[in-house]
Amino acid sequence: MAVRVVNDLDFDDEILRAELPVFIDVSAEWCAPCKVAAPVVAALAERHAGALKVVEIDGCASAELAARLGVRGFPTFIGVVRGEVVDQRLGFAGAKPLEALAESLLAAARGQR
Repeated sequence: MAVRVVNDLDFDDEILRAELPVFIDVSAEWCAPCKVAAPVVAALAERHAGALKVVEIDGCASAELAARLGVRGFPTFIGVVRGEVVDQRLGFAGAKPLEALAESLLAAARGQR
């Protein structure tokens, strides 16, 4: 399952109304750490296909949406379960913290938070 790009127009349908927990990567084209994180996020999407929806938001192209989500820098990773933000992390510190975020979203979706 590939990482889907989401913007202001489809945010509600793709994220707030999603049946699966949603892992959001808010990044920017010019951001070097975002480029390093991208293959890790793609691998996470593949590993959790069918259980976790992984999306990307361009924080510059969708600046209003990024502000609405409280994004203060790039990359920011946000977890949403049943339309509610349950976790948010700023910066890329390797694959393990992103996997931990994914696991916490899956647990929250199962009611084990």
